[in-house]
Amino acid sequence: MVAFLENQVALVTGGGRGLGRSVALELAAQGAAVAIDDVYRDESGTGAAESAVREIEEAGGTALALTEDVTTTEGAERMVGTTVDKFGRLDILVTCAGNNVRGPLQELTEQQWDSLMSLHLKGHFLSCKMALPHMIEQDSGRIVTVSSRGAFFQVPASKQDSKDLRKPPSTAYSAAKAGILGLTTTLAVELWETGITVNALLPSASTQLFPETKARMVGGVPASQSLDPGDVAPAVAFLCSDAAADISGRIVYASGGDVILYGNQLDLGGSRMIRKDGRWTHDELAKLLPPLAGVAPGA
Repeated sequence: MVAFLENQVALVTGGGRGLGRSVALELAAQGAAVAIDDVYRDESGTGAAESAVREIEEAGGTALALTEDVTTTEGAERMVGTTVDKFGRLDILVTCAGNNVRGPLQELTEQQWDSLMSLHLKGHFLSCKMALPHMIEQDSGRIVTVSSRGAFFQVPASKQDSKDLRKPPSTAYSAAKAGILGLTTTLAVELWETGITVNALLPSASTQLFPETKARMVGGVPASQSLDPGDVAPAVAFLCSDAAADISGRIVYASGGDVILYGNQLDLGGSRMIRKDGRWTHDELAKLLPPLAGVAPGA
């Protein structure tokens, strides 16, 4: 299979663990040079970013480890600047950095609320803000934000219909992830004529933030049996490719062999789903997803 991201430079925030790591590995496997930003270190002092970079380099890829704080202007600026200094350009930004605090609103502290809003919303804002000048100068770029199914919940029509209501992860987490959807769709419109696309991912996978199994997804559509974050990564790589050049401002759900393209306004009735047993390839996604978005394959 021909690598479809050759000569591209990607930056993945939160790329040392979980979904971010799987995305970084997939982008590198498809030929991109990948900068991985992650502040996490385990008890032995081993950095998650450094560990992911070693794995990429051992597979023959090119990568750079960063440990900048994306919630500060200085950290986000250094993160992007170091990436461009190292590789000469920036083509792809995937914002996977996130955290979570569980609990209903009345149990959340102000500090917990601020922590989630800072990493999810401010982190996305600053990462995009610092990356955009380089993409605008190139007249091209791909931004994939990471939101969540927790950003929206179907409210039951009556109490009798509420017995299967999915429990929210937390009020703050859901609010932050909903904000990311607003940022994504609005930024896509701002950049409509620039050659830069902005799309949001709704992943379902077992990671350090959500180790438990998801029983089902929004709208009662059964979730895929696989919760491997590696099965989500091909959908991200597709959105970063030339095949998705005309797809922007869209929300894509991915879990195992399930991929759903939502309407622009999260119209569940207007969503389109594809499913297979096993992991999708880029060629398969490039053939099937563009028509669902109203775009001819290869357009």
